[in-house]
Amino acid sequence: MTNFDHHHMRISYKGLEGLSEIGFKERRTLLADLFPTADEVVLSMAGCFLKVDESAAVIYEVPDQRFGIATTDGRLDMAVADPKGDYTGLIIDILAKNHENVETMRKDIETASGFVTARLRDGIGIMEIPEADYMQRLRNSLRLLNSELCK
Repeated sequence: MTNFDHHHMRISYKGLEGLSEIGFKERRTLLADLFPTADEVVLSMAGCFLKVDESAAVIYEVPDQRFGIATTDGRLDMAVADPKGDYTGLIIDILAKNHENVETMRKDIETASGFVTARLRDGIGIMEIPEADYMQRLRNSLRLLNSELCK
């Protein structure tokens, strides 16, 4: 049983380490503009793939939803759906060769995006993502990240 009561989920996948977290970022910043120095950036309508050295991340924006949020020290206090809200949902999945690379990538992404972290269960509930869909999306991310890191 997966524990969704923490701010991120630690992951081990095929000898690599990683994490998954959910939260919010301001809508006015495009993902492509946040990470111009990544080795590779592949954009889609709602996501961004980054590979830097021996770590990689997939960042998903939750499309078509806006939120008003209240925060304390980069952690979510409260969020409500608001069609005129300044924030969008964000899911970050990271995989790397070691824990140090995971933490470096996490800090870089959080700083660049102005990430406000939420407990996984809270974020999933606020964004109305079924837990099974979140876990399937995570499995797909891990397969992509693993294949890119092992090239």
